[in-house]
Amino acid sequence: MKNKSIVIAAALVAVFLLGFIPQYVRANRLDSELRQSREAHAGAELRDLIGLAYLQANQKNYGLSAETSGRFFSRVPKIANQTKDATRRKAVEDLLAPRDQITAALAKGDAAVVGDLQDLFIKTRAATEGAGAP
Repeated sequence: MKNKSIVIAAALVAVFLLGFIPQYVRANRLDSELRQSREAHAGAELRDLIGLAYLQANQKNYGLSAETSGRFFSRVPKIANQTKDATRRKAVEDLLAPRDQITAALAKGDAAVVGDLQDLFIKTRAATEGAGAP
């Protein structure tokens, strides 16, 4: 009787593990995919914001461009803090370097800011390229 109870208990544990392990692996895979999707979305958001700021400055609408670039620069640290990869995080944080220069040039309505925004757009694309990819 005692051996039978042990065998039944072991069988129950084995059945539990057979049902639990595949679901655990699946949940981890889905969590990883969700994290990658969020990183990709955050990268796309940064690219969209700086692209829009560049377009607005190119159209000589410096006020709107300043507002859009302000949103871009406020999102960069948030997105950098959410990035798991240290190399990618550093690249995203480096996007803040021209903040003061661009903000001042937009405030003055300096047409040369278009080149700075174009450079920042290119750097943003490089920093967020493949964000969320395995």
